[in-house]
Amino acid sequence: MSGRWRRALGILAVGLFLLGCYGCFTRSLSVWQIVALGTIATFGVVVWTALTVTKAVRDRGPAQATAAAYLDALVAAEFTVAYELLAEQRRQASDLPTFSELHSGGQRLTGYSVEGTTIVGPGQPRAEVLTQARFVDGEVAPLKLLLIRQADDHWRVADWHAGERW
Repeated sequence: MSGRWRRALGILAVGLFLLGCYGCFTRSLSVWQIVALGTIATFGVVVWTALTVTKAVRDRGPAQATAAAYLDALVAAEFTVAYELLAEQRRQASDLPTFSELHSGGQRLTGYSVEGTTIVGPGQPRAEVLTQARFVDGEVAPLKLLLIRQADDHWRVADWHAGERW
């Protein structure tokens, strides 16, 4: 079900719930009408919640795969590959030589482990991937990647935070 239909279902469910509340307070609806509206509204909310959660779970895999590919490229010092996995806005802010210089030397990753992925919405979907990153000097630090879904429906790395490292 597309986002438009999911949104419409949520609005309809809330509207029916509010209509039932209005009928209850003004006593303009019978008890059975209120129960029917409440039942339909509750069913709509349950379906809307299930669809929303299912979509988030389905999106988590591709987002986490993109984050892993990005980190794999950094660990392998394949900076061109990692650079291509950046969001368009991030690539416009930095060129490949600057990006490569930032992620080499003392800042170079030698390993990582993914701790979890969270999909954040509504609106343009975003994913937050939490990892533990190991740097060339042996330090281990938490690393959080922020990914966004681009117009081509692919996830791209928009930002990262690793304490004071970057």
